[in-house]
Order: sequence, then C-alpha cells, then structure tokens
Amino acid sequence: MIVALRKSRAGAGLGAALLLVALLAAYANHFHTSFHFDDAHTIETNASIHELRNIPLFFRDATTFSALPSNQSYRPLVSTLLAIDYKLGGGLHPFWFQLSIFALFVVLTLLLAFVIYRVLEIVAPSSPNLWIAGAAAAWYGLHPANADTINYIISLSEVISTLGVVASFAVYFVFPRLRHYYLYVLPAAFGILAKPPAATLAEFGGESG
Repeated sequence: MIVALRKSRAGAGLGAALLLVALLAAYANHFHTSFHFDDAHTIETNASIHELRNIPLFFRDATTFSALPSNQSYRPLVSTLLAIDYKLGGGLHPFWFQLSIFALFVVLTLLLAFVIYRVLEIVAPSSPNLWIAGAAAAWYGLHPANADTINYIISLSEVISTLGVVASFAVYFVFPRLRHYYLYVLPAAFGILAKPPAATLAEFGGESG
C-alpha cells in the first residue's frame, strides 16, 4: 500500500514536471509578446494600474478598468494583477505581464489534470488514470487554440475565471467533508471578479453531498 502510494506520487511529480517542460517549450517565445488591441486602453493608457494604492478602488469603481468609458466593466481582480505586474516591471514592460498570465495558465493546466484524474478514479479506478489525465491536460495546455488567449495580456480575465471554476472542482474533490458548507464555490466566486463566465459553476453545483 505504502509502496503503491509512493509510486503514485512519484508518477504525479514526473508527469507534472514533463507537462511544465512541454508548456515552457511551446511558449518559449511568449514572454516578450507586445501589447496589442484592448491592451491599449486597459493597460497602456490606463493610469489606474500605475499605483498599488488603487487596488481597493478597483473593487469599488468599475471605471478604473479601462481608459475608455465604453469599455469599462467590473473586473477588479484583473486590474489588481495588472497593477502588481506594472509595479514588478517598473512600468509597461510586457515580460512581467506575460509571465503572470503564463504562470496562471500553468496552474490551470495542472489543476485540470488533477480534476480529470479524480473523475477517472471515481468512474473506473486504475493505474493508467494518472497518465490519461496528464495526457488530457497536455492536450488542453498545448492546443494552438489557447495561444491567442495566453499571448493576449488582457485575456488574463479568461484565464483567471477558468482557473476559478477548475479550482472549485479541485476543492470539491479534495475536501469532501466541507461540501455541505459549499466552500468549494469560493474559487469560482473569485473568478467572477475577473470575468462573469466563472458563474457557470452554478450549473454543476446543485449537489453538496
């Protein structure tokens, strides 16, 4: 039993490492992609993200999200991370903004692998499930369709909202005794602060047991 558990953990660690290497290789030229499209009014000309002291304001005033009135919406979590990236980079240096979105994407992909694995273990427990989950997550993480989102800085909102939903599923599986309190909805609730589609978790959240 103990030997099997150790092998499982070792396999999970190896799989995660291989997935990380694959993502880094695929996105090696990602980190210096410039600002474009909506990045102009949400980042480049948005003075609100220049000061970390504005973070509380992001949660009270939706006009801080964009320099264009027609594009202002309530996405305080996005503005908060953009302000942190601006501070870390000492200005409008794309590297720091691209680094943060990539880091969140890596976490999202790894969490997706975990969720798929837990689902497989519930449906049909078997030793290959770990590698099946890893392959499925790799398919997602390396799919060219995601490149547009990951290289488009303001699409950080989509990554955060999706991460919130997947993290909610992960919490649901890891802490079964807490399902009665619906605490697993908290990550998705934070995701809504980045983009409303994270509220789709409600479609799957009818059962607490």
